[in-house]
Amino acid sequence: MDPEWLNHTETQTNITEVTNINKFIEVMEYHVPFALRINKCLTPIWYLVGGIGNIVSARIWLHPRMKACNISANYLAALAIADFIYLFLHVFYELENPWLVGTLDLPIWCEVWNMLYMSVQYLCVLLVLAFTTERFLSVCHPFKSERFSGKARSLKVIILLLLVAFVVGLPQTYFWEVSDDECFVRSSQLVPGEYTLYSIYTWTSEMVMFGVIPLVVLTLNTCVLKKIKSVGKLNINESRISYVRYNMVATTMTLMWVSFYLIVTTLPVTITFAIQNNMVLGPPMPISQMGDNPVWSSYFTYYTARVIIREICMSHHVCNIFIYCSTNRRFLKHTKDSILGPLLCYFKEDDSSTRQYPTPLLKNKNLLLNQSSRVQLRSQSRS
Repeated sequence: MDPEWLNHTETQTNITEVTNINKFIEVMEYHVPFALRINKCLTPIWYLVGGIGNIVSARIWLHPRMKACNISANYLAALAIADFIYLFLHVFYELENPWLVGTLDLPIWCEVWNMLYMSVQYLCVLLVLAFTTERFLSVCHPFKSERFSGKARSLKVIILLLLVAFVVGLPQTYFWEVSDDECFVRSSQLVPGEYTLYSIYTWTSEMVMFGVIPLVVLTLNTCVLKKIKSVGKLNINESRISYVRYNMVATTMTLMWVSFYLIVTTLPVTITFAIQNNMVLGPPMPISQMGDNPVWSSYFTYYTARVIIREICMSHHVCNIFIYCSTNRRFLKHTKDSILGPLLCYFKEDDSSTRQYPTPLLKNKNLLLNQSSRVQLRSQSRS
């Protein structure tokens, strides 16, 4: 929740100043309704697709056969679970802004939600860094990777990353509070023109998590691509490619596409966050005149761009299942079985039930066939 409307008050009936989120949404609906429509229409689609996709992905990656042939299955399952939790928590934010339901304006829950919301985002990025590092070691330093790879070790790494994400997100419980029946940053941490603990910590942690780490992931993937090219592209197109090598190639391509997708969808949001402190609301004035004010006009342009970028980049919590299906045949087969399996079983049961009760005509036909066969057997035995 952005505290960008907190420095304004309404003084006259014809002068609009943004003091809370209700006034903020009112101004945005008047001047940039397109941005709010995108938010209200696209986000529910992400919830539906991401909710189903992440549940299916987690179930498939936790399947014993998938874990047996993919050493990074635990990381991908944990990523699917983290993405699902993120979408679940995002529902509360969506109801608060732009739907103005007030789902976060509760003591304790306001602080806990902000901590969980940031921690799960940190965890997603850290998980991508973890399996990218594992793949980098497997391809570029195969002999050293034995010390760091393994299913038991991956579980320990996931638990460690979970603790790191929780610790980094824990200060959010101090920065946020419920005041005047609204959940926003403490007033002591919003001093105009000064660098407070909130601004320093939030800016630093987000730049590291969503700026530095994606660049590290990009660097590791570049090294992996160079290594693959230097060894003859792993002979992907050779007809004699072995079963083990095929699994390694499929796993490598899956992880690299997930990593690149995270980079593409994370860095733009980080850039918009970095310039957010330079964007301020305009002076108090009638709402109909705000579009003519250069400060307000600049902010409306920034807000529209930020909403569009945020909605598009939110897809990395949603669309990983499509990457898995397009780069991993085993995952695609399990996905078809998970989605189409119940339908096929239903139709098979329906067919079997109809076969169990043949029509009287079929019964008579079967009876005649049985009698004729008995007659033939008797004649053969007499002869």
